[in-house]
Amino acid sequence: MVLGFFHESQSQTLLTYTDNKNNFEISYPNNWERSVKLNNEVIFIAPKDANSVSSPAGFVVKAIPTPGKNISTDSATKELTREIQSVHKDFKLESTTPVTLDGKKATQIVFTATDSKLQNRKAIQIVGSNSESLYVLTYKASTDKFGTYENVANQMIKSFKFSTN
Repeated sequence: MVLGFFHESQSQTLLTYTDNKNNFEISYPNNWERSVKLNNEVIFIAPKDANSVSSPAGFVVKAIPTPGKNISTDSATKELTREIQSVHKDFKLESTTPVTLDGKKATQIVFTATDSKLQNRKAIQIVGSNSESLYVLTYKASTDKFGTYENVANQMIKSFKFSTN
């Protein structure tokens, strides 16, 4: 077993994704699928298990432009939490913690909820900001696989960097 980034027996090559439009970069495992959505989201998806219909884990970075607005990560986190609660009736908040994201103050929540495919998921969501945008980093996985991919998610969070135009 290799200590650190992955639970697999071989070491993993990392790729760096740079988003010049939303001014950030992040590293991710080369065997994870990356897709870009139109609503300022970048999605990284863990490889499916052979016997599974859905991916065991995913990681999303969403940029929310806030030019000229000074929005605290605490208030943004509270608003996002309210939105999640209204959509997911079985939402359970496990913790709210101040953290740092690329050296800046951020807020992390950990919660469980059932997703749109009726899978019970556990998630870590971090809200951070720079002068131009709020960034919401979300790691979610099926509850039984959450620990398996948690180190990967934490490494991705640590690799996140704000960039400038």
